[in-house]
Amino acid sequence: MSDNHPVYRLTQEAYDALDIIAQEAPEKYLDPNFDFAQALRERNVSDFLEETNITTKQPIALTPAKSGPPRAADIQALDFYRSFNGMTPSAANDERLWAWINHFRLHAYSLERWRRNKNVNLYNYIRTHWFTIKGSGRQIWQSWQSNTAARTWWLGHTAAKAARGAGGAFTEEEALALFADTATYYHTLLRYTFTRHPKVLGEIARAYITETQGMKAEEGSYALLGALNLMGGTQMLELLPQEALRARIEREADKVMSNPELVADPSKLRNRKPFRSLSLGAGVQSTALALMAERGEFGLPKPDIAIFADTGWEPQSVYDHLDWLEKQLSFPVIRVHAGNIKDHILAGTNPKNGRNYLGIPAHLVGVDGAKSVARRQCTANYKVFPINEKLRELLGAEPGKRVPKDKHVEIWMGISADEALRQKPSREEWSTNRFPLVELGFSRAQLLNWFQENYPDRYLPRSACIGCPYKSDAEWKWLKVNSPDEFEEAAFIDRALREVPIVRDGITKNGASAYLHRSRTPLADVDFDETQDYDDYMAEECEGLCGI
Repeated sequence: MSDNHPVYRLTQEAYDALDIIAQEAPEKYLDPNFDFAQALRERNVSDFLEETNITTKQPIALTPAKSGPPRAADIQALDFYRSFNGMTPSAANDERLWAWINHFRLHAYSLERWRRNKNVNLYNYIRTHWFTIKGSGRQIWQSWQSNTAARTWWLGHTAAKAARGAGGAFTEEEALALFADTATYYHTLLRYTFTRHPKVLGEIARAYITETQGMKAEEGSYALLGALNLMGGTQMLELLPQEALRARIEREADKVMSNPELVADPSKLRNRKPFRSLSLGAGVQSTALALMAERGEFGLPKPDIAIFADTGWEPQSVYDHLDWLEKQLSFPVIRVHAGNIKDHILAGTNPKNGRNYLGIPAHLVGVDGAKSVARRQCTANYKVFPINEKLRELLGAEPGKRVPKDKHVEIWMGISADEALRQKPSREEWSTNRFPLVELGFSRAQLLNWFQENYPDRYLPRSACIGCPYKSDAEWKWLKVNSPDEFEEAAFIDRALREVPIVRDGITKNGASAYLHRSRTPLADVDFDETQDYDDYMAEECEGLCGI
């Protein structure tokens, strides 16, 4: 005895009667337990089923997605497709067959899978998901486009057909994941006659998976298929050897991915020499990276520019080093600034808006003795913003307007492999952050060794503001011994944080006392312990622009 389950189709009378119910009482369709058989009997339609030659290996059922968007349920499409015996593309255009499945097997599922938008006419919503929208000469499109069961079957059928046509370049499951995740790919494929050939379908799907990462799904897929359709007007694509067909599709995909109007992720845009900008802190990492690129070592190309964001309060040793470094580089070093951070601290102002707030990560002690760290905005205000403003200017963007879509910059940051946690993606659509030292696996210690081997007579300073609260005891002690004037400057600012009202109020409004040293004692009185590593603090600098 066969374990297969018969698949039926509605009689025309039953199909028409259900359509009338949908028109006259559409709200009944919103009841997941609505009894369509009883509703037909009440309309004197007693014989409403017709036999077919199609069966299924198990009862027809689909499960709503438990998490994620409703379309996540489409991952069942292959199992659904494989469960049918005797279903062919021709049979899959039988609107009355799908209407029976949709009404009598998948009604509750459809309510969950295709949740109704309240702005959509209820009858149109029902017609779309429980019936088949007819169209002259386009029924093969309409069946997959309009109702739940047919669309699910066609989705599985298309994934299987594509995998077969691609000759093993991807699996049926990988094709389904592509179509289920981005329905536009599936829809655009079925809209064209030439894509129905398995080989052509498979090669286009392969291009979607491997050649068009970052493409705008709708605009890009229509552009790609439009070009292939035009090509198909002069040659039979399905008759080409697979290798030749693949080469033609790859060529058209490359054209799409070279058009900034068709690429959503600018970092994926092809055939364009990237504009590279090195964020130069003039410390160990960024100095080594700049010199390695200048010397053409480790496969590094030269950046187009380097940008040094000057806070106005770097140690003199950093400025002296930067002057020397500029002479070693053939690419320009641009200096940008948002004012002098020390002056802004004394004025209790923020450089971005002039308000009485300056976000440096001072160490705080509240009136109740609670310890905390002040909110840090100095990296953003004195480095990120001025660098971005300069890059926008170089890319031709007018103030307040978007960067042109065909412009993009690759920003190099000198974060070393031992600080990989500081890597962050760009927040700007026109730029991509890149971390060459992490890619090459260089630690900070290795970079120091490389610099000392190649420039043995040079001292390589750390890059940080004179009064940076992230300094280690070793750094503070070095500053006190080797640059006492700069140390006194930092100690003066440290006292001002607590003793000068306008400065104190610029740091905190709640009466807390602020200190530059982590011990939360006056900087001038600290007996420095050299065991604390500066890098332990700099790891908190998540913008990746300080200390490098």
